[in-house]
Amino acid sequence: MAATRLLSADEFATCFSAPMRNMTATAEAVVDVWPYVDAIALPLGRATEILDVTSVYRDAAGRFDQVLIGTDVGDLFLAVVVNRADRTIHGHHLLDLAERYGVRRT
Repeated sequence: MAATRLLSADEFATCFSAPMRNMTATAEAVVDVWPYVDAIALPLGRATEILDVTSVYRDAAGRFDQVLIGTDVGDLFLAVVVNRADRTIHGHHLLDLAERYGVRRT
């Protein structure tokens, strides 16, 4: 497994093209994200535990899948970005919904 790569907010933003599509129900894994996730050092921001995949979003161009994985902090997700064409993991980003969008998960 290649080393993990933490994406800055700007790098993460380049993996978006609107509209992002929710692919959770239909997405097929192009790469197994779990060896990569297991290599990420904890704690990760406020998170001390990584949970399960909650959703998968695909950018409008079909370049990237963003695999959102829950953490022990309700509004904090580990977003693993998968490059669909290369079938590789582009990197990861800590997505704090409360900080970024003012959203709190209950």
